[in-house]
Amino acid sequence: MSIVRRLSLLPVILLLLRLGCAEQSEEQGKEKPHIRGIITDFEEERGQVLIDNKEDGGVDSGPIWVSLSKDAELIVGGEIVAVSLDETMVGRSAEVWVNGIIAQSYPPQTKAVKMVIH
Repeated sequence: MSIVRRLSLLPVILLLLRLGCAEQSEEQGKEKPHIRGIITDFEEERGQVLIDNKEDGGVDSGPIWVSLSKDAELIVGGEIVAVSLDETMVGRSAEVWVNGIIAQSYPPQTKAVKMVIH
């Protein structure tokens, strides 16, 4: 293949890469929650809730302590709220998105970047 042909393919390859990256960023906004379950306990001292984590299909993967990161988005009843976690959330269901860091303690602990309380 000549140099001219190879160079003519370059814009096509760049366009395909650009389109692929755009689709990936849209999918990240619609990402499934990392943690989903019922809030079973509240630790006031640390500002954490204990969530009985259920994976897709209802499989119990165990409890996990969750606190809010500094810039976390907390949505309660469909509205973004400025309050922190408290004992009134015990018994409610929650969906949590995390930044990927989960402490290997028992139960594990993490910080939420977004939490939706139903």
